[in-house]
Amino acid sequence: METRKKDDRIFVRLERGEEVLDSLDRIREEYGITNGFFQGIGAVDKVKLGNYDVEEKEYHEKEVEGSFEVPSFSGNIGPDKIHAHITVSDRTYSPKAGHCGMARVSGTFEVVILTTEGVPLKHQYDGETGLDVFDLG
Repeated sequence: METRKKDDRIFVRLERGEEVLDSLDRIREEYGITNGFFQGIGAVDKVKLGNYDVEEKEYHEKEVEGSFEVPSFSGNIGPDKIHAHITVSDRTYSPKAGHCGMARVSGTFEVVILTTEGVPLKHQYDGETGLDVFDLG
């Protein structure tokens, strides 16, 4: 993993075999990130996708392996949580998308993190949806 910080942005390049969310967690610790947003692209060979059912108040997850391009990876970083969504496409160009539970880099993965000042992006449990949502209070 390589990182470079410039002003309010952190540029990240992950290498083959690295796990994306674990890497973002290490970056959060290293740079003391309490609030930020990120976007990325790359390639993965293993990904865990999640879909949240509000009625059941639970995630349904599916782990898939193969050769996947990542045209879209985005989310937010708070002091207590990293929340990511990912879209992957396979060799037939068929997309799969959802909450990202894990993703393993197969070639390279590039992320830009925009750190923001102000309200830390802490999460609080919302009983109505069963989700951890921003506590902006």
